[in-house]
Amino acid sequence: MSGGRRAGFTAVAACCALLLASGCSTGNSSQASTRTAAVQAGLDIDAVPPCPATKQVPPRAGGLPPLTLKCLGAGPSVRLSDLRGTPMVLNIWAAWCTNCADEAPLFSALRREAGDKLRFFGIHYQAARGFGLRSARDFDMFFPSVHDGEGAATIKALKAPSPPETWFVTADGRVAYRHRGVLTSQSQLDSYVATYLGVRV
Repeated sequence: MSGGRRAGFTAVAACCALLLASGCSTGNSSQASTRTAAVQAGLDIDAVPPCPATKQVPPRAGGLPPLTLKCLGAGPSVRLSDLRGTPMVLNIWAAWCTNCADEAPLFSALRREAGDKLRFFGIHYQAARGFGLRSARDFDMFFPSVHDGEGAATIKALKAPSPPETWFVTADGRVAYRHRGVLTSQSQLDSYVATYLGVRV
């Protein structure tokens, strides 16, 4: 190999090694930029856990709609119909919703009992993102949420005009039950999870 080619090859190899060592990729770079912009805008980006990366699967009959919403906190956008693999408690909430704050401790207690047998996920809507993040901190939300500021997409796709609502979704993506309104007791929530998701705590 000539000296010029060898030098060029060495430079490319060094560049690749640097990228691998830093863990950089187009996706990671994009998420980092999004996070930086959110922090610079004064958003409490860590008020909720980051949204998970999901694998796209065909929507199923009787399941969640293929509605894609941006993450309220850090992480990628999520298509609701792709949330599969673990029985899920899906909570639809809003920053201004006092009933949402009232029922939040019930979810926390259930998580302590259920552990990794359940997934918890939220949809925050009808309020600004910054307001949602502040309220998530105040409500002690422990689960990731997506965000629909205007609420129109959520209302159209899920027919959910007034929070809170809690949906119980099986591991294979079937909506087993939806509870409209505030959950009023731990026994009520635990009973729904046992009856509709087969998870007993």
